Formats: sequence, C-alpha cells, structure tokens
Amino acid sequence: MITGKTKIIGIFGDPIEHTFSPLIHNEAFKYLGLDYCYVPFHVKREKLKEAVEGIRALDIKGVNITVPHKEEVIKYLDIVSDEAKEIGAVNTIVNMEGVLKGYNTDVRGFISSLKEEGFFIKGKNVLIIGGGGAARAVVYGILIEGGRVYIFNRTSTKAQAIKEKFSNLGFIEIIENINKFVAEKINIINIIVNATSLGLKKDDPLPLNPNLLTSEHTYCDLVYPETTLMKKAKKIGCKVIGGYGMLVWQAAFAFEIWTGMQAPIEIMKKTLKIR
Repeated sequence: MITGKTKIIGIFGDPIEHTFSPLIHNEAFKYLGLDYCYVPFHVKREKLKEAVEGIRALDIKGVNITVPHKEEVIKYLDIVSDEAKEIGAVNTIVNMEGVLKGYNTDVRGFISSLKEEGFFIKGKNVLIIGGGGAARAVVYGILIEGGRVYIFNRTSTKAQAIKEKFSNLGFIEIIENINKFVAEKINIINIIVNATSLGLKKDDPLPLNPNLLTSEHTYCDLVYPETTLMKKAKKIGCKVIGGYGMLVWQAAFAFEIWTGMQAPIEIMKKTLKIR
C-alpha cells in the first residue's frame, strides 16, 4: 500500500513500455517488507535535464537510466562513481538529500550473468555490436576480466571513441564491416554480444547475419525478452544468453545502492521465471 511515507524509485528511458524493472523491484520490496514503490517514466531526449531535476523536486529516492540516456545523463549529476566515470555511462542514480550520485551496475550485472551461465571471459575473443552506454559497460567489463574485444558500430566514430577510452586496459580492434569480418574470422570469436537496442521491436533489422554463426559460438543479447536473432541462434545450435540475467543482476546491485540491503536475487529471478 502506497502511503505518504512511501519512497519512490523509478526508471527513465525511451522507449520504456517493455521494461520489467518495476516488476522485479516491486516484488523485491514486497518480499523484504520495504515501503518503496518502483515506477517507469517515459523520458524523451529533449526532456532529460528536466526529468533529472525532477528527482530532486519530487524527492524521488533513486532511478535507473536506460536507453538512450546512459551517457547524456552524466552532465546533470552532482557526483559520479569512479567506475561510471571511467565507463562514461550511468544506469543508476541515488538521491542523497538532494545530491544526485550516478553509478554503473551494468558492468557487474553483465559479468555476473555470464558467470552464472558458466561462461568466463578470461582469454576469450568477444565481438561486440554497439557503441552506446551499454556497449561501453560491456567493453570495460570484458577487458578487466581479461578478454579481447572486437567492436562494431554503425557509427564508427563511437567505436573509435570507445577504443581510445579503453585501449589501455587491453586488446581492442574496430570492425568496419561486421558481416565480412565474421565471414573471414568467425573461427577466432568465442562470444558475440549485441549491445544495441535492435530486437526491441519486431521489425528491427538483425544486428548480424545468423547464417554466419556456428554451434561453437555463444550469442548474448542484452535486449529482452527473446529476440529474433536469439531464436535463430538457438536453431543453429549456439549457446544463447539473453538479457534477463543481466537485467536481474544489475537490478540487484542497484537495489543495494538504494536500500543499503542485500537484494533478494532468487525472488527477482523467480519473478521473471529464470532458473
């Protein structure tokens, strides 16, 4: 029951209708008996500054930040954690009595979701598709875990910016033509990660030609629920890791930032029927 004492948590994004974050967080709050309520906010790019100011004005306890605001939102915050600053993207904000601090829980969320599936990055070659905030977090996570990165983005300048930012952490190579690269060097790739929003809509183009995949590959999609390419990859025999795992783990770390309590991860998983 919502009362005058209920603390509000939210999520800013565009689109936002697909999000399962309210579902898993509200179940976690309920399970622990916390007087919190998590709600979605549809925030357009041109309204992001006003939305962030609204966190203070409405005394919202905290928010998640999703596509397409993870990089842009940084300029409107008072403090940014060292990791989020290094990555250049924020997905979690906490309101500390009017002082807004940004964090990035995507990195730990992504790595935790892979490890849970038995996939360890060290020594692996990873092809990443994307150049936004999620891609930056994935690249950072892979490099600090000892993996090697091959990155493709339709806007090559974004891929170049990521390489310049993280080349000191390990191996990064920019891919100009993804289908040509995969056709010629698919044998050296262990895992392909789609870090774009392609797949959210049914009519989205595929981020990669599925015929270039083999049963030796692991395909990981940060988008949820199951995308067209995930389905095709399964038919080919690839090990497929969907976005639900990362969703739950990044949510768990954000939950702890907001509440100071350990997240009931099994309850969160059960809510999404993840085993």
